[in-house]
Amino acid sequence: MAKLILKYEAAVLKEIPLKGATLTIGRTPANDVTIDNLAVSGHHAKVSFDADKFVLEDLNSLNGTFVNNQRIRKSYLKNGDEILIGKHTLVFVDEGGAAPEKTEPMADRTLPVAKLEETMVLDTKKRREFLQKATSVAEGVSPSAVEKIACLNVLSGKTDQHEYILTSKLAMIGKSPMASVKLKGWFAPDVAAVINRREGMFQIAPSGKSDTKVNGKSISGPQELKEGDLIEVAGVKMQFGYRE
Repeated sequence: MAKLILKYEAAVLKEIPLKGATLTIGRTPANDVTIDNLAVSGHHAKVSFDADKFVLEDLNSLNGTFVNNQRIRKSYLKNGDEILIGKHTLVFVDEGGAAPEKTEPMADRTLPVAKLEETMVLDTKKRREFLQKATSVAEGVSPSAVEKIACLNVLSGKTDQHEYILTSKLAMIGKSPMASVKLKGWFAPDVAAVINRREGMFQIAPSGKSDTKVNGKSISGPQELKEGDLIEVAGVKMQFGYRE
């Protein structure tokens, strides 16, 4: 039987068997899988059974849904796939067996809940300060033992800072109040691009109709960032790099 294994970093929180034809994931208690974290939207994603396969679909979430480090709208799942939602990972395990039974629609069993706090982007000031302090404490340790911290240095354009430390798994670039890299200007988009981190690698992907360029070339999907890469998005030019 297929199942999802919910994890936070290395810790396994629980296993969820995929018994019904549809399983919803989000922050509200009305979901089949509730993830109580402000980086997760109220109704974030769903897993359904279609044509003998399980399908994962993002429900227009703020921070996005990722499968094996790729942001998706809708994607078939295969055994071993890792789903990233907020700061949590769900591992899809398909051991074969009978198709799941149909269940009543989600709308028929929605529970009344109190108004939730607004969904927050993953990057936080407290998290950035923690890593900066950790780097200072590491003074005297061999250079190879100190983890490099990724950052964006603003070369031109209107932003609220000259440098941004990338400490979380997802950083949003845009005018939205919840963006990690905040763009200024009347015509700046709410979300222009997102940067995703996984296993030490960073990828940037455009969002909506915004033209995102890496080293002068427009990109249409996720692209890995390397030290020194020049990023252009919504009239802002930044350089990606690392510092210890």
